[in-house]
Amino acid sequence: MNSANSTIISTRLRLARNVDGMPFPHKLKELAAHQVIDKVEQTLSPVDKFTRYDMSSISDLDGTILQEKHLISPDLLENSPFGAVLISSDENVSVMVNEEDHIREQVILSGLSLDQAYDRVNRIDDILSKNIKFAFDNRFGYLTSCATNVGTGMRASVMMFLPALTIENMIESCITDVGRLNMTVRGVYGEGSKADGYLYQVSNQRTLGVKESEILDAVKAAINHIVDAELRARQLLKRDEPTLKDKIYRAWGIAGNAYKLSTGEAMQYLALIRLGGYYGYIEISDDGEFQNLITACQPASMQKLGGDDMSVNERDILRARYVAATLNKLCIRK
Repeated sequence: MNSANSTIISTRLRLARNVDGMPFPHKLKELAAHQVIDKVEQTLSPVDKFTRYDMSSISDLDGTILQEKHLISPDLLENSPFGAVLISSDENVSVMVNEEDHIREQVILSGLSLDQAYDRVNRIDDILSKNIKFAFDNRFGYLTSCATNVGTGMRASVMMFLPALTIENMIESCITDVGRLNMTVRGVYGEGSKADGYLYQVSNQRTLGVKESEILDAVKAAINHIVDAELRARQLLKRDEPTLKDKIYRAWGIAGNAYKLSTGEAMQYLALIRLGGYYGYIEISDDGEFQNLITACQPASMQKLGGDDMSVNERDILRARYVAATLNKLCIRK
């Protein structure tokens, strides 16, 4: 496994835009909100086969699954009754409408793909801007509901797997370091969430007074710094290799044989198995499918698989069986 790839899960580029002359979403009436959704949908229809989900009609379960996949935000699901999302056929592009801003375009790609993600989201933005006049100020740039997004309106984030920094209690100092580069580090589901499975999101804080290319360069520099720190910490972690191996193989044994697994347990054990893949203790045949397993273990995704009427216990039992079967296909203990 490539050392850098062993720390980087995915890349997300997001652009925040508002329609010129219209109240921001929190002041938008229902009719006008639906007009914005319809306009965005019509504009995107020649680009790809986008599927539209309206928050007023989506089930709680299906909405939560989209959130678990990072295709929508908790705010759109919970606080945007006139909101919607348009998702591309490959699920790499999602355009949220009437969340905090009228339009939030995002592209998610695997690995460190900042330039590729930027190219794709920029094409979407160009298409939308030809049909929708965005709120823009010559001095400040794109105008957004939250002052922290004014300017480019761009957030570039990378999801990282940082077990050694966490276990060695070095993560806080690393967060402080990248904070000096105007970066922020959050949990797996963004602001206020936990870093379950040692997963963290690293993104830019500044959007005003900087160019999009400068944001990309700054995020790349921060990611390189964190990757180097994580790899050094992994060397420290290996100083007591018998204990490290025991911890990883115990996780392998429990994950492959447990009768029940909670979401938290699954995330913890799978994280250690992934770390075992880095050290060569466990062979993981497909990193992408391994990440899909982590997504599939989330509560709503597991509930969808087993049926709406499953109890928590039944869901945990199903998760254990699912994890064991998938690990048997993907992984070999060395």
